[in-house]
Formats: sequence, C-alpha cells, structure tokens
Amino acid sequence: MGSRLVEGRRAPGFGEGGRYVSHPYYSGWFERLLGCRPFPGTLNIEAGVDWRQLAGECEPLVIPETIWEGRRLGAVYAWRARVRTREGSVEAMLIRPLLSRHGPRVLELVACRRLEPLLPGDRVVVEVECGARKG
Repeated sequence: MGSRLVEGRRAPGFGEGGRYVSHPYYSGWFERLLGCRPFPGTLNIEAGVDWRQLAGECEPLVIPETIWEGRRLGAVYAWRARVRTREGSVEAMLIRPLLSRHGPRVLELVACRRLEPLLPGDRVVVEVECGARKG
C-alpha cells in the first residue's frame, strides 16, 4: 500500500458540510473511520487532481448511498489521509460526495478537529493512503 500527495488551495463551500458530517448516517461512518466524533464541518480544497483521477490511482473507501427517513443520502468516496499543519500532521478523511455541486477538482476534508486554524496560508497538502481498508 502506498500513498499519494494531493496539493491544493482552500476553496469556498456552500455551508452544507457541517449538516452532512453531523447527520447520524455519515457521522457514524466517520466515527468508525476516524476513531472519533468528527468536527461538524468540512474544509474544501481545490485540488490539483480531479476526484475521478484520484479514485483511479488510489482506491477509495465507499460510504454507500442510503435512504434515511424517506430522503436519499448519496454515496461518498473517502480516502484515509494526513493533512500537513503548522503543528505536524493531522489524521483526516479526504472525501468526495458523489452528489456534490462542486466541480470535479473540489475535495473535502473531515477530521476530529477544526483544521482551518492549523493550516499555514491557503495551500493545503494532503498525503492520501492508497489501497482502501475496510472501516
């Protein structure tokens, strides 16, 4: 199993990440994958790679689509990752919701803590673990 660096810049979101990360369905998945209750929000990055290319190079974990109380919740591709911060690196999940309204180069980070104050400047460097392990 190898890794791949994904570099990008912080990107604006639609203000919806926290609602989805906090949803019991997705939150349960992220708790199992991260080993903690995730921070209720995401950090969006405009990456130097299209999510489809990344999925071809590094097999993602797949959070399956489901119906929750009559509402469709889309599948999410997720990669175990480490984000470089001022304090070292932080374990995270790099994700791509398949129903996203973002362009194909926008990926999101989910972590146990808020990442934004830990990052130097707008540049974001993420080491993605290739070779999915079951969560």
